[in-house]
Amino acid sequence: MKKLLSTLLLSASFLLPVTWAQVARAEKRPLNACGCSGEGDSCICEKKAKCGCPGECEPKGCEAERQKQLQKEIDVEIKRAKEEEKARNKPKEEAKSDDDSESAAADKGAKKSAVRPMTARDRKQFLKLLEAYLAEHPEAANKMLSEVRSEL
Repeated sequence: MKKLLSTLLLSASFLLPVTWAQVARAEKRPLNACGCSGEGDSCICEKKAKCGCPGECEPKGCEAERQKQLQKEIDVEIKRAKEEEKARNKPKEEAKSDDDSESAAADKGAKKSAVRPMTARDRKQFLKLLEAYLAEHPEAANKMLSEVRSEL
């Protein structure tokens, strides 16, 4: 029994200082904002430690998470730049197609306006305009309408 007790005391005397030294070392190391402490390459983090201390001691996987976030931001910027370039190039293409469509629309509009019969109101307005033109240009009274149109 004496042997057992002496062995137990002896082992306790060796283990207690080692455990207290570890506790003392852990207490001496201040925690950073992430909840980690470290010396050199060794890093010890609490269970509730979070990312947010680049260049300092932080939990594993934080650097990879930062790289993923950076890549996402780069992809978003590239996509936005492509859309802006597309929008800048689109008006040029639309202008070309608009010129074609405007001339086609003008042709269609000319056909529609030529086919559409004049209302009584339109006729009155047209006669007033003709009279005003002839008052300013009396020499045009003897000309055909097509000749007057070509002069304008």
